[in-house]
Amino acid sequence: MEPVNLSWDVEKEIFSRLPPLSLVRFRTVSQHWNGLLNDTKFVKVYSIDIDLGKPLDPTIEVREIPSVFPYKATDLTHTTITSCDGFLFRDFWKQGVAIWNPWLRQVGWIEYVDKGFHFCGVGYDRTRPDKSYKILGYFNCLRTVSDTYQVGYKRIAVYECASHAVKFLDVPFKQWPNMGPLSLNGNLYWVTSNPDDTNEYLIRSFDFSNEMFRTFCLLPCRKNHSRDELVLAVYKRDGFSLLKQCYVTGEIEVWVTKNKISEEEVVWINLMTLPTSNLPKLVNNLCGVSYFIFDKTLIMCCGDEETGAACTYIVREDMCKKIQIGLGIDRFSHCVYLPNFIPVPSEFKPLRV
Repeated sequence: MEPVNLSWDVEKEIFSRLPPLSLVRFRTVSQHWNGLLNDTKFVKVYSIDIDLGKPLDPTIEVREIPSVFPYKATDLTHTTITSCDGFLFRDFWKQGVAIWNPWLRQVGWIEYVDKGFHFCGVGYDRTRPDKSYKILGYFNCLRTVSDTYQVGYKRIAVYECASHAVKFLDVPFKQWPNMGPLSLNGNLYWVTSNPDDTNEYLIRSFDFSNEMFRTFCLLPCRKNHSRDELVLAVYKRDGFSLLKQCYVTGEIEVWVTKNKISEEEVVWINLMTLPTSNLPKLVNNLCGVSYFIFDKTLIMCCGDEETGAACTYIVREDMCKKIQIGLGIDRFSHCVYLPNFIPVPSEFKPLRV
């Protein structure tokens, strides 16, 4: 019997149903399959389970969850991963956005027709009974000033996933997030500097319900050094946590909001200070920083300064435990999210702009 060449769709279906150990064994079947599993179309997703039951020796279990995408990341510098309501969104620069639920092994796609669309973040209209997902982004445009001179500018746009329409916003392009913004309760939030005070920082937000930008609140601390690092995260589902690392000492402060962010007054509490010197410098970390706080314990993921490998740190008082995930690589994407078992919405279809 002559060998049969399987299509990529069939091979993808086989791979998606295999546990990690079987995938390792399948690499030895043929050079073809080994090459497919090494291809960046086959994205390796790791789930990290942390047991904090032993205060002096917390354990961590890393599991690989197979996920397959029809595109490969041609430029990892512009590839980001974010979360919104238990779904993961991965932006493939100049290609499209993937929405997927790793636990259900479901993937949806929005394919860019206009390759100039730049992804920023995902949210939804909270005034509607059914969540109407939207994507905030922009286009690089040129404005003609004279017969011989043009000026570049960014035109902000919102893509409505249900209607597959693009709506341009007539707002100035300022205080734009330089990293992927945080999605919480349908809105986007990010840290930016106060234009009136270079050492003071605040949280800006974009509300998908009224499609407006606004200043949400001031941060509870200032930058003492221009290279101090500030990282925003979700705290207890409906609040914020802020991680500040001093560039000079490496000391980390963690602040949290006292109440839900839906309440008008934002009150910050200094939750803990971690003076450990075992943590890497977070400023300009190539792959970014993601973290969450649990019972005065910091669980953080970032790239190792020396090897470039993805590492998870568990830090509590004077204890610091470092776990490396996989081998050293130049670029990876990561984020913290709460998984769910909701199917990927059917409204995610090719993007038309």
